[in-house]
Amino acid sequence: MMLLSSSIKNLLDRFDLETAIHMMADAGFDAIDLSLSGKSYMHQFCGPETDRPAFRDEMLKLRELAQARGIAFTQAHAPFSSSYVDPQRTKERFDEIVRAMRTASYLGVPKIVVHPVQHLTYIEDGVPERLYEMNVEFYRSLQPYCEEYQIQVALENMWQHIANHKIGHSTCSRPAEFCKYVDALDRKWFIACLDIGHAQVVCEDPAEFIEALGADRLKCLHVHDVDGFLDNHTLPYHGTVNWSQVLRALAKIGFTGDLTYEAEGFLSKAPNAAYLAGLRYMAEVGRAMISEFQGYLAEYQAK
Repeated sequence: MMLLSSSIKNLLDRFDLETAIHMMADAGFDAIDLSLSGKSYMHQFCGPETDRPAFRDEMLKLRELAQARGIAFTQAHAPFSSSYVDPQRTKERFDEIVRAMRTASYLGVPKIVVHPVQHLTYIEDGVPERLYEMNVEFYRSLQPYCEEYQIQVALENMWQHIANHKIGHSTCSRPAEFCKYVDALDRKWFIACLDIGHAQVVCEDPAEFIEALGADRLKCLHVHDVDGFLDNHTLPYHGTVNWSQVLRALAKIGFTGDLTYEAEGFLSKAPNAAYLAGLRYMAEVGRAMISEFQGYLAEYQAK
């Protein structure tokens, strides 16, 4: 059964994690994508203070609260960007990513999205090949922590700004390259997260991308819509993505993951007093999408 989940980045910018858990449960979601990338709270979950012995117990209590409310932490997102020109800043970010993996494990998260290295200009000659080598080394350096914390790392398809602030291709933004990255790593610990909006904004058909990855690689999603020019991260059906084609493609490959929103842009300007109502609307849209997916899945299974 496909679960309905959402990133809570905006919620954590406004409320504490306990309140966010209650709001997500009240809105009708099944699961939570714990985004640990927000500047206002990242230190709380990924900083040195998480080394405190009491931190684990604090997270376990929140996990118990979520279970009591009938909601689970099923996905997470590590801080990004994953790399910088400055080696010291890159080292600091690596440590934050590892702490994010540990924090997520305390909450029972089975998989965490970690952006690929992409601080070089992708369109320059030879850069895609250099980034591939850098990323294989980067992700393999995370494998010991995957094993220690029993958590899978999901790679994500990216984009970069090119001339005149236009969006263009970057690491893993093409299906063949994304498959190459995942296939170079230990499949037990490394999987693919397809960001639907990112595919759309670089003019890669999301449905074709899904079929290219296949169910063996594709284990999680970032579900959001875009206007075709910017990475808007808004609610499905509020942009240019053909969601029926996306849902049919997911059914065709037999996708077994969750429908996980990363649609923070939709409620980014909503007042706190209206936020729960907005979450409830998002949940209703998500339920309709899951129902459509299940209809397509039944068709393919009947063949």
